[in-house]
Amino acid sequence: MALAVQLLKRNGRADLTAQVKSRYSRTMRERQLTNGCRHCDALQGNFPVQEEAFDHVVAAGGPDGLDTLLVAECPALEWQAIVHDNGGGVIAV
Repeated sequence: MALAVQLLKRNGRADLTAQVKSRYSRTMRERQLTNGCRHCDALQGNFPVQEEAFDHVVAAGGPDGLDTLLVAECPALEWQAIVHDNGGGVIAV
């Protein structure tokens, strides 16, 4: 999430980072950067977000059904740290 925030800010899309902040996750039992609802600020967990994306959007229209928020260059070491993280989070690319 931190890398996504950095990339969005570096590329002029800071508006998309407003709802990302540190929140306590009961599932993970720790504070972490999370996306929140823009209406009530509730934590938007990885699993519900992933289920919504894949079960509804991708199932209906394939990957092209997902919105592209940003196409940006990302240093390989930063990207590899995300892809090879075994911290228990969910990575949807």
